[in-house]
Amino acid sequence: MKKIIISLVLLLTLCGCWNYKELNDYSIVTGIAIDKKDDKYEVSVLISNAPKSSGDNSDSAQSQIVVYSEDGESLFQALKNIGLISPKELYIGSFSVLVVSEDIAKEGLENVIDLFVRYTSARNNFYIAIAKDTKAVNTLKILTPLASFPSQNIADNLKFTTNLQGTIARTSFNDLLSILLRDGIEPSINSISVVGDPDEGENKENLESSMPKAYIKIGNLAIFKDDKLVDFTTHDESLGINIINNMISEMYLTLNYKDGYVVVDTTSFKSSIKTSVKDDKPTVDISVEGEARIIEVRGKINLEDSKVIEELEKKSNNKIKSHINEALSIAKKYKSDIFGFGLKFYQNHPKYFKSVKNEWDDVFTEIDVNIDSKLILKTKVSSKNSLEEIHDEKKDY
Repeated sequence: MKKIIISLVLLLTLCGCWNYKELNDYSIVTGIAIDKKDDKYEVSVLISNAPKSSGDNSDSAQSQIVVYSEDGESLFQALKNIGLISPKELYIGSFSVLVVSEDIAKEGLENVIDLFVRYTSARNNFYIAIAKDTKAVNTLKILTPLASFPSQNIADNLKFTTNLQGTIARTSFNDLLSILLRDGIEPSINSISVVGDPDEGENKENLESSMPKAYIKIGNLAIFKDDKLVDFTTHDESLGINIINNMISEMYLTLNYKDGYVVVDTTSFKSSIKTSVKDDKPTVDISVEGEARIIEVRGKINLEDSKVIEELEKKSNNKIKSHINEALSIAKKYKSDIFGFGLKFYQNHPKYFKSVKNEWDDVFTEIDVNIDSKLILKTKVSSKNSLEEIHDEKKDY
């Protein structure tokens, strides 16, 4: 009898959740965009729309995605107002990307961060991007044949090209939150733009065209001071930032040489930062090392000459130093320690950092930075001469 009672109690506790809902009761949000509309927030959600089954006799067309937008005095109000037009309850537990407009980013991300920290159903591993020269919602509307949803296209682009391009540094919500909660480091987030006409990009014809009328492009880094956007960087500045932050495993450098050029592609690349304090004077040493191969040559260049290889190595390392200096220059201009130098001093020299913490912005702009770059060209693969050089050699026979 005792066993029966225990079994009944267990059955009652396992009978299911009182607030259980079917998946069909939800609209699955895969991307969110936040824009400014007058003095209000405009929130847009990209919803994945499961296609009807083949047995459905309805003749009505059904889009694979739909974007709903509503405004409100607060972000939460705008998000909730979407519920007035969505036929199903919004589920944001698995969205992959948040795109924030330039206007919102300049005002500050504090409200955005606060919402998603408190919104219990939202996971914190989604990517963040800053819309540049376009409304944030436009990035969620561009259809592409290579991804099911525009949000997936953005997330995949950030995920798979980060280590290959050199200028991209994917930033998740957790990354951003971690940076903003620590002293001695500021955020940098990738920008995103629409190339072409956004109105044509959201048409089905964009999927069927071999040359899309519009597409999404991941841009250079946006740098922040506290939680506010201060500027967008150039390609070279973005490259320098990622070099310092050890965010690159592969990148390419174009080197002007005589009447032509040489392109080298890194096969292994890493950087490190060391800090020191002497007589209350802080110093940062940035060390870069790696290997590269020559991937493209134009002009009459004898790659079998060791002196030529040495010159190309020197040019490569000088270019790396130039990119680093450009990154340091723009960061110091806005007093934005996007490299986390202050955090390094806090970790390695806590007493010193505590003494200058309140004046770190000014200390950061005056800090001495030494750069040591040791990129080596692998000649086993790269030593074959250019076609122009080979062609001239044949003339001598």
